[in-house]
Amino acid sequence: MIARFLLNSLTGVLVIILLLSGILAVIDSRAVLDLPKMAVASGLAMALGLGVGMLNCVLMGLYPLWEMVWSIITRPLFLASGIFFLYDDMPQLAQDILWYNPLIHIAGLMRAGVYPTYTPAYVNVPFVLLTSMVLLALGMVLMGRFHRVILNR
Repeated sequence: MIARFLLNSLTGVLVIILLLSGILAVIDSRAVLDLPKMAVASGLAMALGLGVGMLNCVLMGLYPLWEMVWSIITRPLFLASGIFFLYDDMPQLAQDILWYNPLIHIAGLMRAGVYPTYTPAYVNVPFVLLTSMVLLALGMVLMGRFHRVILNR
């Protein structure tokens, strides 16, 4: 799990660096990137990915059907994560519901790192970190309990 986490994390960081460098080199832009905000957003994304990945590893090992259920559940997540639509422009009811999606906080923080005039008041770093750590702890407890069952399948 650690090797896969490191591989995916380093690949993601490298892709971010190459894309932003390429875009800023090609386009005559005076963009001011806020690297600390972008680093925090990337770190939160990595932590959330580790937590969800650990839990999914156990669930997919124990219940093979979970892989299909997970793929169906996460399809609308692309739209509900604030990638295509700004959280601030959504109706209040949608904001009240989507605030509990940790990905919307990460997307807002990354957007604030790229666009200096964007100030996301809804971003709550402790919420994302707590969600990540709870998922990771649950995944680690379940992995410790069921790793032999998963390996023997």
